Amino acid sequence: MTSQKHENPMSVRSKAMLSKALLSLMMRRPFDDITISDIAAEAGLARQTFYTNFSKKEDVLVYLLSEFFRRYHTQVLASPEFPENIIVHYFIFWNDQRDFLRLLFEHNLGYLFCERNRRFFTEDLSAFEKHFSAEPWLLPFSLAGLAGMTFELLYLWIVAGKGLDISILHTLADNFISGRIFSALEQELPPLSNAVNT
Repeated sequence: MTSQKHENPMSVRSKAMLSKALLSLMMRRPFDDITISDIAAEAGLARQTFYTNFSKKEDVLVYLLSEFFRRYHTQVLASPEFPENIIVHYFIFWNDQRDFLRLLFEHNLGYLFCERNRRFFTEDLSAFEKHFSAEPWLLPFSLAGLAGMTFELLYLWIVAGKGLDISILHTLADNFISGRIFSALEQELPPLSNAVNT
């Protein structure tokens, strides 16, 4: 996982300023129209400072995603209910970051999240295989399934959720994992009118 522990404090500060600048610009303009000079100017930094920290503007978003996943990873591992609580904590965590996710998806940059999400489940979590009850040969398949499911549920929720309460995603995920999605979905989920935030 990415960590700021051994980074130069000036680099950490510059990365934070450049990240904030890019997100601010993305709220006003299409990502494709934003230049590196625009990001540096918005951050109040020299253009060279950008290149000291990043190669291209997508790297800023990859950096932010790595930091978000590092925070989630730390939180979920610190929980006494790990690994049973992974999915619930996952949706709670990303619910708090939904404005960031919405920006990514609106700018057709969801592939950056999808790739980092896949790495989290298939690489970062696989180091903790002793905590999972799945057979070792089956664990990579299970984690890959979780990566795909969580991304698609989040994407649909952000893009077309229309106010769907985040707790419904927990129930949907539980139904997928348990195999009840087609047989007991109506019993597990409240009526749509109760599931939508007003």
